[in-house]
Parts: sequence; C-alpha cells; structure tokens
Amino acid sequence: MNKRKIIIITSKFLHVFVQHIIDELPLDCDVEIVEYKCFQDIKQIYQQYESTSDGFMLSGKAALAALEKALPDHRKPAVSFGSDLVSMYRLLLKHFVEQRTLRTDRVIFDFLLPIQENATVSYFLHDMDFPSTNTAVDNWLATLDIGRLSSIEEETSQKIIRLWEQNQFDLLICQYSSIIPVLEQHNIPYIYCYPEKEVFQSLVETLLAQIELSFFRENLPAAITISGTSSEIGEKDRAQLKTALYALKAELALDMIFQETPTGFQLFTSAKYINYLTDHFQTSFLSVRLKEDYGFPVSVGYGIGKNITEARSHAEAALKESFYAKGSFVIDENGNLIGPLNRSHCVTIQKTMSEQLYRIAEQCKLSTLTIQKLNTILQITGTNKMTSQDLSEHLGVTLRNANRILNQLEKGGAATMVYSHSSTSKGRPVKVYELHFNSETL
Repeated sequence: MNKRKIIIITSKFLHVFVQHIIDELPLDCDVEIVEYKCFQDIKQIYQQYESTSDGFMLSGKAALAALEKALPDHRKPAVSFGSDLVSMYRLLLKHFVEQRTLRTDRVIFDFLLPIQENATVSYFLHDMDFPSTNTAVDNWLATLDIGRLSSIEEETSQKIIRLWEQNQFDLLICQYSSIIPVLEQHNIPYIYCYPEKEVFQSLVETLLAQIELSFFRENLPAAITISGTSSEIGEKDRAQLKTALYALKAELALDMIFQETPTGFQLFTSAKYINYLTDHFQTSFLSVRLKEDYGFPVSVGYGIGKNITEARSHAEAALKESFYAKGSFVIDENGNLIGPLNRSHCVTIQKTMSEQLYRIAEQCKLSTLTIQKLNTILQITGTNKMTSQDLSEHLGVTLRNANRILNQLEKGGAATMVYSHSSTSKGRPVKVYELHFNSETL
C-alpha cells in the first residue's frame, strides 16, 4: 500500500520547528510543509493540494476554523496542532522562575485578546481554567464568518501594538505565529508556546486514523437503482437506456457492474463512485446527464451499505422515495436518507428517531419518514411556522399533498393554524400553521 501523504499548513515562523519534529518522529507517512502568510491563504493552499494529499494538519485552531469557514464541505480530514495544557504550564513555570521580577499581571496572551478584556496570566491562573478557556475559544470561533475570521490577525496585532505603546504589558505569550513578524517589527517581547513532540505525534496518528477510515468508507459496497419516473421502462427505451448507461460508463471510466431489473437497471460499484456521481450527495449526475444528453427522464436511488445486500436494499428504498418526492435520493451505510438531490432544500433524515416523533406519526396517521423529514426541515429553517407552499417546496411534493399533510398534522394535534394572510389581492388567504413537534403534551 502506498504511504499516505499529509500536508502541514503552517506559518513561516513555525516551519523550522515543524520540520525538526517531523525529522525526529518515526512517521509512517509522507509529509510536506506549506507556509501561509495569513488565514486568507489557507483556502487556496487546501484546494491546491486536495487532489494529491490524504489529509491536512494546520497550526492552531483559528487556522483550522479558517479552512472550515471557507470550505465547510472540504473532503479531506483535517486537524489542528497547538500548545496543550502541559506545554502551557511548563512555559509559564519556566519563565517566571527564570525571571523573578516578571509579574503575572504584566504578561498577556494574544489568543485571549479577541474574546477577553483581561488577557493577563494572572487572570488566566486565578479566574480561568484551561478547559473552560478552550471552550470559550471554540465558541468564539464558531460565531465568526470567514470575513471576520480573516481580520482577526490584523485586529489582534493592532491591539497588541496599542497596549504595548500604552505600557500595559511587559511580555506577550504568543499563539498566533503568523503575527510574529509584526511583533518583531515593533520590538515587542514575546515567547511562543510550542506543542510537545508527543502531542504532535499523537495528532499525526489521529489524522492517519481518520484518513484510513475515509478510505475504508470509500470502498464500501454501493448500488444505484435506475427506473422510469413512475413506472417500468418499455423494451425499446430499455435498450436505448442501456446503451446510454454504457456510454456514460466508458466516458467517465466508471468501475461498475450492470444488472437488468424488471423496472430498469441496477449498477453495483463502491461508495467512492457514489460520492463522485453525486458530488458528495449534492447532485444526481446520472439523472441530469440521462435527461439532458439522451432524453431519458429517470428516477435514481443511490445506496451504500456494509455489504452488497444492504447496499442494494438501500438503493431500492431510495428509489421508492424518489417516486414519492420526485427527485433522486441516497441512503448511506448508516441508513440515513439524503435528498432530494439537485435541490437547494436537500436534507438528511437520520435513521434513528425519538419516541416523540413515532407518537406524532401514529396520531397523525402519517409515515414516520414524513415526520422525520418535517422535523429536519424545522431544524434547518429555524422556525416552526409553515404554509402549504413552504411544505410543498421543502418536501418536493404537490401543493395538494402538502395540504393533506398539514390537515393530518392538525387533526392529530401536531399543528395549529395560527393565522392567515393574503399574498395578492385575489385568491384565497394563505394559512400559516405552527407545528408542535417539541410539545410534551403530544
């Protein structure tokens, strides 16, 4: 087996340190170190190396957050490295022992400045603990968009310069290695908290484990079931569809086995090709190409399983859902339903569901799948108010079916018509329903 390749994205300041650790550790992988100047560079670096590497390590939580904000659907595993509890306290102990005149209220942390007015060591030691500090930093990073995150380095640098000019501190403990050129330019005394070698090795091993898991998933058995949009395919169309499928297989160099079924075709492959054909569960490339290039409107169900039998079963269940919702669906190896593809309202329905949702389905005489979909839609939209038009668009069903579902929910006590409004001067008022999926009385 070829060695896995890891890209380490770090600052110029840390390059030598990282290279030294890599040279010392007995790593069973290939490593390449790439420098970034600011957080805005990270997206481009990732995209440049995505196709030739198996995973990424980034120096610091903020750098990893910059990647996740810029590319929320990035495909390759990524972890961050930085100082841990042990290295942080070792650093503090070392410097306060060596410099007895150094005061804890005159030493500050750069990573605390964006989230905490008092960023001194004194405050850190007496009023905070390391786990809660990590949580505070994580929560802060989660609230930032990519634009705000990209400006953090500049804002932190300017705040440090201002505090230094106001004689507010004597030493900076640095975590943002990318701002070190600015510190040196202004002769601001600093020390950098390096991660321990053992911690670094553990993170590499964690990343390699994530990479292996990703490769394992890519090789899971998968099936694709293709049929007409509502019924069996006639013999003439079947022959032409078969020709079109083989043409697409040759064009895309797909590793697939074909099998005819009473209603169409079933293709057996691996999860890797499902990911490719659906752009990681975003679109249904097959149905689009078959319709646009060959004139075949088809329904497609994609299934991934822990074995080929489960993959086939999932594909057939996904196909049934496509008949109902008029779009292609995926059921993954965990039994989660994802779709409809090619739409902005693609949702993931978890296989497991609470007793509350089962009770709602039973009382309202609706399928558990419909209730799961509705529950997911409520979570995505962030509101429990919905019209029949909203429901029609989210579920991909007709307005008539949407009205039927809302009526059933109202009869079962899971929805209430709260008010109505007129969208135009003509026509019936639009009813707005409030769904009670979290009510304890149901």
